[in-house]
Amino acid sequence: MNTETKNLLERWQSLEKDDGLRRADFTARVLWFVGLALFILVAFGVVYGLHPAAVAVAAAAMGWVIAERNALRTRLVQWPVFKRYIDWNRVQEDLSNGDKESHTNTLH
Repeated sequence: MNTETKNLLERWQSLEKDDGLRRADFTARVLWFVGLALFILVAFGVVYGLHPAAVAVAAAAMGWVIAERNALRTRLVQWPVFKRYIDWNRVQEDLSNGDKESHTNTLH
């Protein structure tokens, strides 16, 4: 199993079994506050004439934070639908087979 597939299956398993949904929701809330702080920094930078490079860096960081938060919120909203269609037995089987394959590959 390739690394990308294994990472995705582990992420799904984490969301299903662990406290992944709560962590994702908490992270989205933290990113909201970070985005707000960066917005205030950009607004003050424009109003008080801070160096344009500093304002540009803060604005770029703000854009990245907002995009990450929106992506995370979208995944959280979509998760209940995805959860119903995922074959959890196959996910578990593939992850356990992937672990065996990776151990076998390291022995050769």
